[in-house]
Parts: sequence; C-alpha cells; structure tokens
Amino acid sequence: MMNKDDMNSSEHDQIDANIINYLSGKASNEEIFQLEDWIKSSEQNRMYYLQVKNIWEVSGKPFDPSDISTEEALERVLKLNHIESTKPGFWYYLQRVAAVLIIPLMLGSFLWGRFIHDSGKSGITDSIVYNEIFAAYGTRSTLILNDGSKVWLNSGSSLSYPVKFTNQKRIVKLKGEAYFEVHSDLARPFIVQTRSINVMATGTKFNVQAFSASNETQVSLVTGKVSVNKCAGENNISKIAELKPNQHLIYNTVSGEKELNNEDVYRYIAWKDGKLIFRGESLSSIVDKISQLYNVEIEMRGKNLQDFKYRATFQDESLEEILKLLKLSSPVDYREVKRNPLPDGSFPKKKIIIFSTKK
Repeated sequence: MMNKDDMNSSEHDQIDANIINYLSGKASNEEIFQLEDWIKSSEQNRMYYLQVKNIWEVSGKPFDPSDISTEEALERVLKLNHIESTKPGFWYYLQRVAAVLIIPLMLGSFLWGRFIHDSGKSGITDSIVYNEIFAAYGTRSTLILNDGSKVWLNSGSSLSYPVKFTNQKRIVKLKGEAYFEVHSDLARPFIVQTRSINVMATGTKFNVQAFSASNETQVSLVTGKVSVNKCAGENNISKIAELKPNQHLIYNTVSGEKELNNEDVYRYIAWKDGKLIFRGESLSSIVDKISQLYNVEIEMRGKNLQDFKYRATFQDESLEEILKLLKLSSPVDYREVKRNPLPDGSFPKKKIIIFSTKK
C-alpha cells in the first residue's frame, strides 16, 4: 500500500476522510480495515496517523469537517507559521489535515509549532516495567490495562503486562487462557505472545488458549480481526491465519497443522461468565478441561469411555457436582484416590479415577 507522497489528491482525501471518521467514531468496518492496512504498510504512514491523532486529542472536541474550508484553514496556518507551500508532499498533506482540525478551535499556531518540533525528535525507549497476575485454580480474574483494554484470565493462567505501554506496540505475555476486549488504537497493535504464537489485533474481542501442557493453541474471534503468527525470532515471523468474526482456530504447535472453523464461538469464551459448554464432546475432552480448571489429575479406565459424547452446560459448578452430573447422564462412576503425605510433608495433586459401569 502506498505512502502519502505516492498518492494522488483523491487518494489523499480518502485517507484523510478515513482518519477523521475513525477518530470521530463514525468509520465503517471497511474504512477501519482500510485505514489499519494503510497504517501498517509503512512507518511514514503510522507517524502521519499518530500526529493527526495527537492534534485531534489536544483539540478537545469533535466537529464536522464539512463545515470548514480546508484550503482557507491551511492558508491561515501557513501564514501563522511562515511556511511556504511548494509541493503536495507528505508534510503538505499533514498540514492540510492539521489545519482542518486546529483552526476551528483557534489553536493553529501553537499546536502546529509543537507538531513540527515533536516530529523531528528521535525515538527514546524507556525501560519497561512489567506486572504479572495469576488466576488461582478454580477462580477467574479480571483486569484493565493501561490503554483501557479489559482482560479476563482463566483458572491456572498468568498474564505478564507492562505498567505502561510503549508508543509503538502493546505487548502482553500469556500462559494459559484469557479473553481480551482490546481498546482500539490503529497505530499501536495489541499483541498477545504465547510460547509458540503471537496474536495481533488493533481493537477487537477474542480468546486465546495456550496452556503449556497442551500441544494445541486455540484462538476464537468474536468481533474485529486478528492475525495469528508463528514466531521463531524477532525477524522470523510467518502467518498462520487471519481470523474473521465467529471463527475458531486450532493450531498444533508440534506438527504445524491447523483447523479453522466458522461457528458460534460463545462456547469457547463462556468460561469468563462462569460456564462450561459442551456440544457433542467426548468424555476425554471434558476431562481435559476440568483437569485444568480444578488442577486435578483424572485417569480414565475403560476402552469404551471414549465412545461417550456429552451435551451439557455447567454454571459455576464445583468439581464434585460436575462428576456427579456426568455419572447421572452416562454409565460411568468415579472415585478419589487417597492422598498420602510426601517426605517433605506436602500432599500430591488430587487424583480422580473415572471408570465404566457398562457391562
């Protein structure tokens, strides 16, 4: 996608319109996706967007650009700052948008001078301070990040996140499962790093499941768009898939195989509402989920156990209650293995044995 300097006047106008519509909350999904792709295509485009966004935020209130004469506004800014417009290059068009935003509020001279001054500064990377939150087994946690994004953290999961995000990227590190509602910021992608993949978004709702005990990483998208990438180093990134709303990705981190399905993804994110939803799932699949949720070891004994399929919804049920319901709905039973203290005085993880009662 082209830079500002490589575009004709009508293309400039379209980009400017997309930026203003986005900042004022009027952009369509198509305009947002177009603007996102344009910003990602070059650092120059990203800087253009950031500077216009800064001016917009300082101006303090929205207005209708159609009520303003862009050319008259531009000439006033140029005269105030003793700038001569010579050719329609990058800075000219940046001045043009700035004029539209600034003149109605009589802030042109001050903001434009500050904008030109700031644009010449070299980037300085501050040291990043990280926090880490852990959701204990059998519990869920929620938090709001520095940028306004909200995160739900599932049982036995941890999230490492900066106290303050940088100006270029918003990176968090996940072990386990989390649901994200990302605050929209096209110039600063939101990146969820796991042990094997990265999930990148700008403003969207999605779920990532990446437990270390499993070879599968799963991503479910509710709204917006996310890009799922395999990272073997900072400069070795390959795209796995780009998800659209109501798509669910299963990626095998060992074999590299992937499965992308179109479906109602709520059952994959229902855990944040305290629900476990199973739709025709095997007993082994259910066992895997409740083992992770309650930090318990479950052993299945009996070949025909794999044949049992379940359709059920559990709402904030305890482990004991779930096991009782499974027993009532199929020919299985269970028992808890007695735990003896270890030499250091601690106790091993709780163990449950599920067995078939079918003869």
